[in-house]
Amino acid sequence: MITLFRIDFRLLHFQTAQVWPQKTGANEIVVANDSVAKDALRISLMKMSAPHGCKLKIIPVAEAITYLNSEASKDRKIELLVETTHDALRIAEAVEGITALNAALMKGGEGKKMVSPSLAFAPEDFENFRKILAKGIRVESYVAPDDRPVPIEKYL
Repeated sequence: MITLFRIDFRLLHFQTAQVWPQKTGANEIVVANDSVAKDALRISLMKMSAPHGCKLKIIPVAEAITYLNSEASKDRKIELLVETTHDALRIAEAVEGITALNAALMKGGEGKKMVSPSLAFAPEDFENFRKILAKGIRVESYVAPDDRPVPIEKYL
């Protein structure tokens, strides 16, 4: 069961490693990212950040989809972290039972529009969120567990 599905360009850091698992009861964190899964240094740093007693998987998105659809994941309480709306959409289209997505932190840059203090959208992000919403998945923006969620539609 996915207890938190989150877009956060930092992926695994103090808040996602320590605060969120306590709040959601997650006993496994899945970082689904193609480039990080091939980066030994980032994997090593994330492993150091992982909470004690919580399993950690750092795997490519396609492998995450396979795992999330497998029987092996059914008894787990999973915090699922992705970096982009593209990866969130790939998972939303391929994994049944997802009901919510937390759009927490999307970094700015050239060609991106800051829609809130924590969210910068590239042109394709608007369409990716619309596609995720069309699947009946609730998408809200909040950074910390006690923040007031803002429906993503406000920024579209």
